Amino acid sequence: MKCPGCILAVSIAALALLAVAPARGQTAQPAAPAAQQAPKAQQPQDAAKDKTAPAAAPAQPAGPPAPPPPDLARAQDELEKANAALNDVEAGLERHDLSDADLVAKRQRLAPIGDVLNATAEKIAPRLGEIKARLDQLGLPPDEKSPPENQSVTEERAAQQQSYNNADELLKRAKLLSVRTEQLRTSVASRRRALFTRSLFQRSSSIADARLWRDVLPETPKNAEGVVTLFTDWAGRINDRFDGWRLAAFWLCLPAVFLIYIPLARLARRVLARRDTVEKPSRLLKIFGAWWIALVIALPPIALIYLVVFSLDAANLTSFRIQTVFMAIAGAVARVCVAAGLARGLFAPTRPNWRLPPISDAAASRIVSVAVSVAAIVSITRICEALNEVVDASFSFSVATRGLGVAIGAAALGMGLWRTGADVSDEDCFGPPVTRRLNWFSILRGVALIGAVVAGGAVLAGYPTFASFFLDQLLWVSAIAALYFLASVLIDESITAGFKPGARLGDWLTTRVGVRRNSLELLGVVLSGVLRVSLFIIGLIAILAPWGLQSTDVPLDLRAAFFGFKVAEVTISPVAIFGAAVIFALVSATVHALQRWLDSSLLPKTNLDSGLRNSIITSLGYLGFLLSAGVALSYLGLSFERLAIVAGALSVGIGFGLQSIVNNFVSGLILLWERAVRVGDWIVVGGDQGFVRRINVRSTEIETVDRSQVIIPNSSLISGVVKNLVRNDRSGRVLIEVAVNASANPEEVREVLFATAKANDRVLKIPAPQIYFTGMSGATLNFELAAFVADVETMARVRSDLHFAIFKEFRAHKFFDGPDAGPQKIEIVGAAAQSLSPRAPAQTDADNARAAG
Repeated sequence: MKCPGCILAVSIAALALLAVAPARGQTAQPAAPAAQQAPKAQQPQDAAKDKTAPAAAPAQPAGPPAPPPPDLARAQDELEKANAALNDVEAGLERHDLSDADLVAKRQRLAPIGDVLNATAEKIAPRLGEIKARLDQLGLPPDEKSPPENQSVTEERAAQQQSYNNADELLKRAKLLSVRTEQLRTSVASRRRALFTRSLFQRSSSIADARLWRDVLPETPKNAEGVVTLFTDWAGRINDRFDGWRLAAFWLCLPAVFLIYIPLARLARRVLARRDTVEKPSRLLKIFGAWWIALVIALPPIALIYLVVFSLDAANLTSFRIQTVFMAIAGAVARVCVAAGLARGLFAPTRPNWRLPPISDAAASRIVSVAVSVAAIVSITRICEALNEVVDASFSFSVATRGLGVAIGAAALGMGLWRTGADVSDEDCFGPPVTRRLNWFSILRGVALIGAVVAGGAVLAGYPTFASFFLDQLLWVSAIAALYFLASVLIDESITAGFKPGARLGDWLTTRVGVRRNSLELLGVVLSGVLRVSLFIIGLIAILAPWGLQSTDVPLDLRAAFFGFKVAEVTISPVAIFGAAVIFALVSATVHALQRWLDSSLLPKTNLDSGLRNSIITSLGYLGFLLSAGVALSYLGLSFERLAIVAGALSVGIGFGLQSIVNNFVSGLILLWERAVRVGDWIVVGGDQGFVRRINVRSTEIETVDRSQVIIPNSSLISGVVKNLVRNDRSGRVLIEVAVNASANPEEVREVLFATAKANDRVLKIPAPQIYFTGMSGATLNFELAAFVADVETMARVRSDLHFAIFKEFRAHKFFDGPDAGPQKIEIVGAAAQSLSPRAPAQTDADNARAAG
């Protein structure tokens, strides 16, 4: 009987130990202190039952810790994979002989890793917020004085706290791995910049050095033989693979493919032909013709050459070496065809009536010849470089080939453009020179000449790689500029033709969409602006495309080639300062272009008055200046936080020496937005009056009646008394005081004055002119005529006309006759612009009091 009891006691003790052991292992959890609390009334009884059992044992959950939720488990697996991939990339970067292609491959591996890490962090963050909200709902564990909480609440709090710790740890790890990814990206970019700079500015022998040609000339026959052997071996493999009619068909198909271009080109040119019979084609028809000619010349041969090259490669009819040459030939054909298509489409050398730029026939023909010639020279140079690579030519031979090609291309570009300048003059303009406009052709021609000089000088100085790269970029930028011009003209002309009333698109927008006719032009201007901005961004990206994936780091590549040092995080070097100045100029030019577009295109189509339009444009100029300065200073490493320290140091100087300037600047901002004084208003300030022509940063310019410019500080307009004659409307009142002989009949005088005022066309009929009998004496009777005009600018003219008319009528009615008529006078006591309202004629008492005074 005792043995079963012993066995039962041992079993109960073992179960108690199993229950107590996990509770002791989980003392770090926040739920443990709450579970150890017990009511005071039950403590003696619990102690009496089992003095050896700890109080925390009943409150702790049994069993091992719960596994993380599935979403957090997946996030943990993704982070482990990302960490392993980063370790592999970092191990690969420890090699010092990596080429640019290897670094690009590393960069491409880092991009998806960063995306995965960012996506994982975005998934964990809301999950962490949910867990935190659940913990906030559960609240803190009860203290010793509080009653015990439910066991399920304690367990829920412990589980949520564990999930919160796991999620928080995963989020921190994802952020750390993301930072590590960015650091590796920066390292790859730095190594690519260093490699690019070393290769670009690597100096070699100049093509003017005789020793270079002594080494190159003996090697030329061997390299030529290698090229012949390359193509002979390829032709031999083709002959071995085909036989009979298949071999003949293959060799006949190659030229036949290119012969297809001739009928295709003739047929395409008939679709939209630029005929001489059309004497004055519209600008829209011109741009359509330019685009069609460019596409017809460029696209078919490019499509055919790449079709042949890729077909040969797909049929396994080429080797790696010959495929490299074929790709160089395809690129050369594409370069020449694009240059010819853009040049002929834009300048139309044989169709002057279809030409877009206003230049002479000789200049247009020479520009087309220069574009095609330079493109052909560069293309031949690239083919020679590919051949040097496949025949394993020496470094000297490669330098000589590249340098000679660049020198010939730069010479052709420089001489061609230099001769073109003699054909361009003001007489080439179609029509009389109404306004003097910026000569973009001369500016671009000057830039291209400078580029030719730089490329030629670099190759003579022994930098053929830089010269070749520079000449390539010059051609690429020229092609992008031509495409941008053609696209912008196409956008402007198409929108102008499509959004005008009566056009098919305009009628559809008004009838189907519900756009009002007077808003069509405004909608077209807005759409044109959006498309041109998008086109500019695309063109900028295309210009930077040849610089690689890190196109924004290219200025840093060039900067690394020059001397520079840093003070803290601020870069001090001539190139950095020049780059900041260029950035400031570009951003400022963009803002100014936006201002001009708003001022000339968008705002005039709205119902906004000229004062509000000026406020918008001026405020945009202030914001543009701040943006330009901020971007330029950020390029140098001076952020706005650092500038705040400098501003604090200068606050004392601003408070004393620059107080008036700051006061005027702030006053100018108040004027722009309060609009108490607007551009175009007629104001009176002290002894000066005139029209507001401009509100600047420090002062306001007004133009007086005698056409003189008066500069008034903005603070004077804010703190002083300003009379605005056209604040509410442009109507005004002319007051004329006259004195007649006492023997005249007052009623007859009033009728004459009233009739004279009504006879003037510039005097308003409503309110009607008012006649006031302002005083009398033994010799004279005093009257006052109040006439209203629609525009205060006509007050002087109306006043003069009324003087003449009143004098003539008073002479005819003999109102001045009599021995005691007194001095004859027609006098203006005041002219003030008042609001044209029903209460304006009711100011008789004030007017009489002023006249009596």
